[in-house]
This record gives sequence, structure tokens and C-alpha cells, in this order.
Amino acid sequence: MVIKSFLFLLSLIIMSVVIFFFKKFRQDPSIYYITFGMVLGQTIFPAWLFQGMEKMKYITFLNILAKLIFTVAIFVFVRESSDYLYVPLLNSLGFIIARILALWILFKEFGVRFCIPKIVSVKRQLKEGWEIFISTVAISLYTISNTFILGLFTNNTIVGYYSAAEKIIKAVQALLSSISQAIYPYVSKLINESKEAGIIFIRKIIFLIGGLSFILSLTVFIFASLIVKIVLGTQFKGSILVLKILAFLPFMIGLSNIFGIQTMLTLNYKKAFSNILILASVVNIILAIIMVPLFKHVGISIAVLFSETFVTVSMFMFLEKKGIKLFRTKYV
Repeated sequence: MVIKSFLFLLSLIIMSVVIFFFKKFRQDPSIYYITFGMVLGQTIFPAWLFQGMEKMKYITFLNILAKLIFTVAIFVFVRESSDYLYVPLLNSLGFIIARILALWILFKEFGVRFCIPKIVSVKRQLKEGWEIFISTVAISLYTISNTFILGLFTNNTIVGYYSAAEKIIKAVQALLSSISQAIYPYVSKLINESKEAGIIFIRKIIFLIGGLSFILSLTVFIFASLIVKIVLGTQFKGSILVLKILAFLPFMIGLSNIFGIQTMLTLNYKKAFSNILILASVVNIILAIIMVPLFKHVGISIAVLFSETFVTVSMFMFLEKKGIKLFRTKYV
């Protein structure tokens, strides 16, 4: 929690520098600072502790609560376009309230008490989790930076087309991420007890998550026009092609989650996992800088899909090279 608090302050400083040095972001800084409340919520949310104790019901409940507070409040308080600041404010408040409740549950239900750790302990945790931290930064770099790059080269309308389609895809991915979060502690424990039993279980979830994610992706691709019309409105026709291109992200990310987080991390291939994601972020940024001036929101969509496909294929090839045959009936 101390490390996360430090990273929160560092992120706030970096965001402030970006806002005040780029004219485009300097025009309405209040939006960014109010939205940053979501980062505060994530900082104080001990999801890793609930996950480690396999108490996933609390994460599910708290995430639903945060979204429910936000959704209900939107209908109550947002009446016209001038109320736009309420959207990030209510979203942030929903996150923060749910996260404070999470801390209360830890205190009340599990008797957890916080204490200031020794510097030696903090250093040890940083060292042990460094590869995972870098890989997480890399993921953020080649996902979140896409909207930023698009905003630098285009206008708010184009960014809106991409962001709207991306939100739909993230909603679909959320269905899968909850499954992945739930099974990770079990896979980790299983691999620790028996590598062969762990691989056999991973093979089973490949067909479960892979099949489900493919069906979801195919559904989004086929009904992209209808989804945009119903969810976003007719004024978002520019999002249809973007949604079609991004439609297969849930499938690719679903597989890469199994190959990377469920398999590579549990087998302690942390460095290789981190290297693949770092390389993918570099590829994504280069592609984005090339494609956005040429094809705008469509270009960034192609760059994202290519990068995620690169991650999935690279992880699969690494595991194959290490003799981890995830698509064979017999363990090697």
C-alpha cells in the first residue's frame, strides 16, 4: 500500500506536467483531476489481498457497487451537456466509496491492520515484483497511450469515435477478466503442487475462455452496426468500423491472459513475460505514430489489434519453445 501510494503521487505529478505543457490538455484541466479520483480508488483497493485469499465475491460485489453508484447517479444528476463534469466526478466517487468499503471489510471481517513497513521490506517487494510492474507499465503504455496519440494528431470528434468503440470492447472484456481473476490463485496453487496437473487444468480453461471470448468477439463483429446504433446513437457512425476492427480483441486478450498470466507467470517466466509486453508497447507506439496521421481512428484500431495479436502469438511461441504444449492431450 505504501508503494502504491508513492506511485499514485508520482502519477499525479506526471499527469500535471502533461496537462500544463500541452495546450490541448491545458484547456480543461478540471476534467483530468476529477477523473484522477479513479486512480485514488484503485490505489486504496486491496484487490490482490481478496484475490490471494480466494475471496473473489468481495471484488465482484465492490466492482458492481461502484458501477451501480455511477450509473444511478448519472441518471439523477446529468441532465444537459453543461453537466459534463458530473460524469468523471460521479465515476470517481463510485470507485472511492466502493474502495473505502473494501478497507472496512478487511478491518471488520478479517481483522487486518495496517502498519508502516520497514524500508528493507519495501525494497524487497519492489525487487520481487519488478518484472510484473514493468510489464504492467508496458500494458498501460500500449493501451492507454493510444487515445493520447490519437488526440495529438486529430481532433476530439475522432477521439470520441475511437473511445466510444473502445469502451464497448472493454465492457465485453470485463466479462472475461472476472473469470481470469477468479482462477489465477487456483492455477498458481495447482502449478506449485503439480506442474503437470496445472498444465492439464490450463488446457481446459483455454477451451472455456478461448471459446467464450471467440463467440463474444464474433457477435460484436457481426452486430457492430446495431450495437453502435443502440448503445451510442446514430451520431457515432464513425465508431462502427473501429468496433469491427477491435471486435476480436477479447479473443486475443483472452488467449494472451491464459498464455501470459495464467501460464508464464505461474511457471515463473516473469522476465520473458515482461520483455514481450515491452516489445509490444514499442511496436504499438511506432505503428500508432505511422497509422494515425494516415488513417486516424481506423489506423489506431489496426495498430491495437496488431499489437495484441503480436503479444498472443509471441507468448504462445515462447511456451512452445519451452516445451509447454498447451494444445496437446499429453503433457510434455
